[in-house]
Amino acid sequence: MNSFRYPVEEIRERCDLVEIISAHVALRKTGRTFKGLCPFHNEKTPSFHVDPERQLWKCFGCGEGGDVFSFVQKIDSLTFSEAAELLARKVGIEIEHSEKIAKELSERDCIIRANNIACSFFRSMLARSSKVKQYLAKRGLTDTTVDKYRLGYAPSEWDALTNHLRQQRVSPADAVKAGLIVPRENSQGFYDRFRDRLIFPILDTSERIIAFGGRIIGEGEPKYLNSPETALFIKNKTLYGLNFARREAVSQDRLLVVEGYMDAIAAQEAGFANTVATMGTALTEEHVNLIARFTKNVVLSFDADSAGMAAALRSSPIFERAGFITRILSMPKGEDPDSMLRGGDTSRFASLIEGAQPIPDYRVGLALAKYDLNNDEGKVSALNEVIGILAEVESAVERERLIRYLAKYHPNFSTGTTLAEDHLRGEINRIRIRASRNASPSAIGQQRGGSPQTSQKPRVKISLVERSERLLLGIIILRNLDAGKVFDALPPKEFSGESTRLLAEAVSRVYSETGKIDQEALRSEVANTPADRLLTGLLVGIDESAFNYPVDELIEVILDHRKNEQRQRARALAQKIQEGSIKRGDPEYEEWARLVRETSGPWRR
Repeated sequence: MNSFRYPVEEIRERCDLVEIISAHVALRKTGRTFKGLCPFHNEKTPSFHVDPERQLWKCFGCGEGGDVFSFVQKIDSLTFSEAAELLARKVGIEIEHSEKIAKELSERDCIIRANNIACSFFRSMLARSSKVKQYLAKRGLTDTTVDKYRLGYAPSEWDALTNHLRQQRVSPADAVKAGLIVPRENSQGFYDRFRDRLIFPILDTSERIIAFGGRIIGEGEPKYLNSPETALFIKNKTLYGLNFARREAVSQDRLLVVEGYMDAIAAQEAGFANTVATMGTALTEEHVNLIARFTKNVVLSFDADSAGMAAALRSSPIFERAGFITRILSMPKGEDPDSMLRGGDTSRFASLIEGAQPIPDYRVGLALAKYDLNNDEGKVSALNEVIGILAEVESAVERERLIRYLAKYHPNFSTGTTLAEDHLRGEINRIRIRASRNASPSAIGQQRGGSPQTSQKPRVKISLVERSERLLLGIIILRNLDAGKVFDALPPKEFSGESTRLLAEAVSRVYSETGKIDQEALRSEVANTPADRLLTGLLVGIDESAFNYPVDELIEVILDHRKNEQRQRARALAQKIQEGSIKRGDPEYEEWARLVRETSGPWRR
């Protein structure tokens, strides 16, 4: 695709960087910039900055940064071409490719194209099916809701979609990669994966159709069928409805997680817009990291007896390690969010959300309900079970709260709560000690704050002189100073850091050629060099109050540092001359003589 050039500047100008990043990160305005938790590494204090004026982003925790293209590339694991195609579609720029270029589109592009064509096909089939329309009306879904969620219908024929994709020039190989069709066992042709099913397109937070879910119409198994995992669709990193729910999750600082597509749609349409659904898988660490970009308050609403509830309870340590406040919404037996909300009982559902219990409390309640607590035998059996639950609670404060609550069931309670609490505390501590001894070092590392792969790299300390160099360059660039005068006093080659020296040289070149500091030209000059990140950091993160810092004083600090280095080198060489290891005429002798002249002379200005 080397011969093809994307309209990069037009795409960048039309993109709203804050809006695009907000699809993935909860941003809050602070002064002229926005801040949030970095989506590229685990952190508890926001260090991710977005500058809407300059259309740049920078994380001062992990060092990543760039423009709208680099963000989309990194967040969605795309090539530059894929990111440009996605952004162009988002802002309404039509990019025409030659037939040759079209053939070179990536696997992701081909999957997206196949999914878009399939979605249009499913929607057209729904429009023709009175059976499905009746079903949707029975489920309380209006035409507006059907359009909003792009619902469709896969007809019962074995090859209806297969034939349509062929007519639209989607190759069978691409349709298979998208999970839309399946090769027949005898290798003679293909058949549709989804047949006689209500279709739910699954969109990511970039509003791309990445997969489909299908619910059987009438009787049959499985009741729900999802697309297989593809280059775009990874189940344990996907939550249905997050493209709609993310803004409300940020606004309310809470996310409601339900089990099914219909539950999520019913909740969102009933006013609980901060609702998402799992994809038929257990909640994973990847899900938790995804949710953490928007909120750390989660309410789980699963059927009490479902595999999803059991999996959610097992996942509670993942949420706790990530600093979440996680609660369980207990639905009445035989009810789910869809059935309750379809009946118009929104106030009752809202009350259930507000009354949701912390996961440990819910688990303790389930355990206690198994036993007869009116006799000592039942109390002891119940305590033996709940002690294991409390041992998994990381928060000492939460453990103590539950210990005080459970002490009344302990045989020693009649002699005083202290003995009962001490006994429970001792048993819990013994279990936790055994667990820590048996845990692998990597597991212990995860318990203490995340996996090694996602932990933040230690920050490198920056010396006073390099801080001064960075500030000086920031002032030159952002105040558009006369760079020629600055570099007369302090040539770029005398900057001590590699990134500051490279940036100073780039600033000098741009200023010499144009007579001003053109930021776009400067970014092109330093692209893919160690100075790239430094420039982004200066453009996004420099405090404007620093603009008033006297430039002469910064130059003096840097020159002073340089002169001290020269004096130290001169003293080391003088020692060698005194010892006789360096003689007149040697290159190092000449270096010593030059350093003596330079360091004994007046300050250069």
